Amino acid sequence: MTGDTHLGEAGLLARMLPHLSTDPRVEVGPGDDAAVVRLPSPRMVVTTDTLVQGHDFLFRTTMPRWIGHKAAVQNLADVAAMGARPVALVVALSAPHRTEASVFEELTIGIARRAEADGARVVGGDLGSAEQLTLTVTALGALPEDQEPVLRSGARAGDVLTIGSPQLGRSAAGLALVLSGRIHVHEGRIEGAGDHADLVAWHDAPEPDLALGWGAGRGATSMMDLSDGLVRDGTRIARASGVVLDLDRAVLSSDASSLMPLAELLGEDPWQWVLHGGEEHAMLATFPPEAVPEGFRAIGQVRDAAGETDHGVLLDGAQIPGTGFDHFEGKA
Repeated sequence: MTGDTHLGEAGLLARMLPHLSTDPRVEVGPGDDAAVVRLPSPRMVVTTDTLVQGHDFLFRTTMPRWIGHKAAVQNLADVAAMGARPVALVVALSAPHRTEASVFEELTIGIARRAEADGARVVGGDLGSAEQLTLTVTALGALPEDQEPVLRSGARAGDVLTIGSPQLGRSAAGLALVLSGRIHVHEGRIEGAGDHADLVAWHDAPEPDLALGWGAGRGATSMMDLSDGLVRDGTRIARASGVVLDLDRAVLSSDASSLMPLAELLGEDPWQWVLHGGEEHAMLATFPPEAVPEGFRAIGQVRDAAGETDHGVLLDGAQIPGTGFDHFEGKA
């Protein structure tokens, strides 16, 4: 990862900035002290997240363009989960001194293209040096004046728990392959994954339908993006809403079955990927039973918490072992 950093900051920016497009909302874009963005509403939604080399990605198992893509997705998903439409991203990128200019350029392409796919633009940021590559993205979105944000706290007994994805566990399965040491990404090709390369690609550069958040998801009683696993994130909704979420084993068994070939190869349990796998970034939402929209599929029920010792997540009424991912506890 060493090369033509003699270009300096100005030279690197000259390689990166041409990949950023603009639109009429961006009054002042990259190149000045700060960006000026015209929001479609005075109600701003803001979030931020960071990817760190060695903790969130390994260069031998991904590509700079995918790293940028993933950084954009995880921030855009948080905006979408509030029912808001993304408008702009601000990016802070730090990298070791000898990092090749092409890495900066590919990261920019990955972030910008994914942002533009969801109607947002990269409007500025910061460029610096560090011991390891670190990518921090702040996303800005907007809520219409007459629309309430969709919170985690609105689920009610009788609602249906849904997910805006046809398949759960793909990112966790891809991560398991990454951690197995079997794969290597070289010149855009995933080597060593066999028939499971799509799972590695989904982990490295997920493609959830985020438009469900600011589209059909605006009718949800509660919503968040699935970033730390179905059980952990579901528990966040359950506790915020004072309810219990009861997952449907029969529905989720198809998700687990589709991952069984890789699970058998790696000696893993596919149910762990389905129940505890994070970084899917699909919309996890609850709706009244008669109002589940297209794009969401039912995976469980919302129950009254009366008599329960804890507001959490069950599987066919039974407790679920494991807790999912926590940044300060490590992998569950």
